[in-house]
Amino acid sequence: MAACIGYPVAVKLASHRLVHKTEIGGVRLNLHTAGEVREAFAAIRERLAHDHNLDAMEGVLVQPMQADGVEVMIGMTQDRLFGPLLAFGLGGIHVEILGDVCFRITPLTDCDAAEMIRGIKGYRLLEGYRGHPPADTKAIEEVLLRVSRLVEEVDAITEIDLNPIFALPPGQGCRIVDARIRVGPVEAKANHI
Repeated sequence: MAACIGYPVAVKLASHRLVHKTEIGGVRLNLHTAGEVREAFAAIRERLAHDHNLDAMEGVLVQPMQADGVEVMIGMTQDRLFGPLLAFGLGGIHVEILGDVCFRITPLTDCDAAEMIRGIKGYRLLEGYRGHPPADTKAIEEVLLRVSRLVEEVDAITEIDLNPIFALPPGQGCRIVDARIRVGPVEAKANHI
């Protein structure tokens, strides 16, 4: 599989039960050979066995390595009063450490999406910095608008976590490299105003 994709690749634990894969050694990056891919699989499996979590392993995902761009995140959770609440911020571990996130209730307008992007303190990273190109903010806005529409139309979605999303230079779009969508009974969702 990795040879078909082309090296370098990333190998990630596939598990519905274990959400934070990096914390348990479930993500191996920048693998350049079939041997490195096999070693990554074995190391992930060994770590889970050591932690008595091997039954949570459904396999691994092999994906092209994405190194360019600015890491951002888009999330959604259900607010019991207002319904779907979208979040936008810097992605990867930055969202947990910095807590630099902007929130809006759905449905989003074009102006809402633009304001969310410009509303985080880390926006300067999206404008380009120290020789790094700016990010494709129009593509990020499009992802925000599509997620907003998705959660408005699919009542069973209770949570979304797209993290990280690599925002590439202008005109090159975004790459979502990890996604989690939780669904539940429709009646469990709040009736929003």
